[in-house]
Amino acid sequence: MFNISVEKIPGGIFEIKPMSIKRDWMDLTSENHAYRCFPVTQANVIGWSLSCTEDIIFTWDGINDQTDQHVKIKSPDNSYSGRGQSSISLNTSLVFRTDADVSILTINPVNYFNEDFETMSNLISTSFYDNPLPLALKAKKANEETVIKAGTPVATIIPISLSNLNNTSIDIVNYRDDHNERQKANIAYGEAAQIVNASGQWTDWYRDAVNEKNESVGSHEVKTLKLHVKDNTVR
Repeated sequence: MFNISVEKIPGGIFEIKPMSIKRDWMDLTSENHAYRCFPVTQANVIGWSLSCTEDIIFTWDGINDQTDQHVKIKSPDNSYSGRGQSSISLNTSLVFRTDADVSILTINPVNYFNEDFETMSNLISTSFYDNPLPLALKAKKANEETVIKAGTPVATIIPISLSNLNNTSIDIVNYRDDHNERQKANIAYGEAAQIVNASGQWTDWYRDAVNEKNESVGSHEVKTLKLHVKDNTVR
C-alpha cells in the first residue's frame, strides 16, 4: 500500500475518484458480456480518475506547430494552449505528495476511447514536486468544437515505484514442452471453453484461476482491487 496525500488548492475544479469498472461501450455489448472479461475489468479499475467539475470546451483548427494560436479554449478558466502542438494544459489544483520511492504516472483513462482528444502521459516525482499535477490533452478533432462533459474521466493516475522497477530485466528463454503436455492442456481448455460458450454460458475459469476441470492453477495477485479517496478538506 502506498502513502499518498493530495492538497487541493481552493477554487480547484478537478476531482479524484477510484477508477470505475463501468464503460459506456461495454454497456452496449450484448448482455453486457464485455464485463465478463476479467482482464479488461481488472484494468478498468487500476488507479484513480481525474475529472473536471466543469465542461472542458475547446476548438482546434487542425494546425500542429509550436505556437499557441491554433487551439481556442472556452472553458475552464486558467487552461493554457501555449505549448502548441494542439495541446491543452489544464490546471488540476491538486498537489500530490508521496514517499521518495513512489512517483505518479498519468495516462489516458484506461479503456476509454474517443476521436476527440487523448490525454498525454507524464511521470512526476511527487515526493518533492510542489506544484499541481500536470495534465495536458492533445486535440484530435479539427475545426469542430470539442466538449468534454463535466465528470468525464480525463486521466488515470497510477502510483508506481521506479526504484523497484529500475534495472529489471525480462529474460527470454526457449519454450519447453518436451512431451506436448502444455499444448494438449491448452487444446483441451480451448475445446471445453468453446462448448460452454456455445451453450450461452460463461466459463469464468481465468477469473477463478482454474482449468476446465475446476482444478486450481494458481491465484491472482489481487482479485478484487479496492482503492479509496478520503476527503479531509475543510469546507
